[in-house]
Amino acid sequence: MNKKEKLKLKMFGNLLIGLLPLLLLFSFKNFSPEGEDPLKLKSAYLNKDEKKFIQNFPKTFTDFKSVFGWNDKTDKPNILYSEAYDFINYFFKLSSTSEDCKEIILKIATQAKWEADGVNYFHINLVTLVENDKEFNKKLQRLNNTDINTFWHFYFDIENLVYSSKLYNILDYQMREKAMSVYNTLKKERINKNYRNIKTYQIFDKDGYCNLRKSKSVKSDIIEKLENNATIDVLDNRDDWWFVQTKNGLVGFVHKSRINIK
Repeated sequence: MNKKEKLKLKMFGNLLIGLLPLLLLFSFKNFSPEGEDPLKLKSAYLNKDEKKFIQNFPKTFTDFKSVFGWNDKTDKPNILYSEAYDFINYFFKLSSTSEDCKEIILKIATQAKWEADGVNYFHINLVTLVENDKEFNKKLQRLNNTDINTFWHFYFDIENLVYSSKLYNILDYQMREKAMSVYNTLKKERINKNYRNIKTYQIFDKDGYCNLRKSKSVKSDIIEKLENNATIDVLDNRDDWWFVQTKNGLVGFVHKSRINIK
């Protein structure tokens, strides 16, 4: 090897050394040290390795969809589409003892839009978590207003628009009002679009009035007497006692037999 060739080789070596940091940066740019590998996620689930399962669970809604959702471009299921129900349920189960899980859930929910696939399983578990975990309410309070609005938009924006009594009771006053604001906005949008599930309800009782009660029982405390033809907003009608809100903002329960569609 002559001097010219040696010089070229040396220059090439120095170039590689100079580019090495950039190559490493490029290689790790989209790589999480924790993994987030669907195959590792599946292995961790089968071995019930909680730590690795959490490490490899998707951290954003986009990644969540790419693992558990339907691929609209190829019109085929993504890699863990068929396992979505079990994996998502397991992840939410771990959230009862893992703050990391709750943080991931919160991040995904502030980015999410409802779909009838793995996203639906996520949504069902999210509703249960929010309705039963007071600590999760505290995490919501740390969000900025934009993220709070997107969170509640995802929470409420399903076919059956519901604001349950459990949710109403577990939220503090400030968060309750923010959630109600998003709920009412969605309801108005659906009314304007003549959404088929939006109806107007009013009171009808042979006695000329009925009682708005504090809980689901005829023995429960009476909040207010509602006269016939009074219009009410039905927040949740999934039981014999409907959770309603009056026009002056009072909330409580009325038996469904005392409510008519206007």
